[in-house]
Amino acid sequence: MTTKSEIPKFDLNDPMPEDYRKLLVKLCCVEHGIEMISRTAILDFLSKVWKVGTYQAPSPFERVRTASYCWQEVGHSEMFYNIAYDLDPDLANEDLPVTQYAFHMDFPTWTELAAVNFLTDRVGMYQANEWVDSSYVVLAKVAPLVVKDERGHTAMGYDRLERVCESAKGREEAQRAMEKWYPAALDMFGRSESKRQHEYIRWGLKKRQNGELRRQFIGDVSPLIAKLGLDVPDENKNRRFF
Repeated sequence: MTTKSEIPKFDLNDPMPEDYRKLLVKLCCVEHGIEMISRTAILDFLSKVWKVGTYQAPSPFERVRTASYCWQEVGHSEMFYNIAYDLDPDLANEDLPVTQYAFHMDFPTWTELAAVNFLTDRVGMYQANEWVDSSYVVLAKVAPLVVKDERGHTAMGYDRLERVCESAKGREEAQRAMEKWYPAALDMFGRSESKRQHEYIRWGLKKRQNGELRRQFIGDVSPLIAKLGLDVPDENKNRRFF
């Protein structure tokens, strides 16, 4: 088994083994090309965030926070577009479909948007943390900033949920939002039996398996959900990928 010290590092324009390059293109141009607003589905997603997060914001402060969130996500889009373009310009410019279904779900209310930020941005934080010390130096350089931003986004979502849950009606709305978005967030980690994840780990493009990341997520968010006065949804209910 390859140890961490034995995994080679590759920088921009370095010669790479073909197997490594294929995985890197898959990771940066397809799987995490979902960050790029050059893809219609992500542009639509951020447009919905903007509409709900500004027009339904309960205060000017929250409108500003939504604007800051969108600005940071567009910054991520630029970074990942540049990474993808350097690897495969044609694929970077292709309007690929986004297969993670969470990005196609509607969140028509302020409460649902808060749940989206709290849950799905936390998934993004865990995934970006996998790229810290990545064998691809370009990805390793941007990973800490993405982790920092996503940590702020999930904290923002939780703060908003705390305010929503101050009333009984708000807690009812938040519980419905949790039941809808908790399984979608768990599915975002991918299948536990995925074969490709082991190749990513072997080449230093990931550190942990999908199931391990999902278990950490469950362990971290369950007490936070309970602290809001909500029931933690059944982790096996309404799931599509295990």
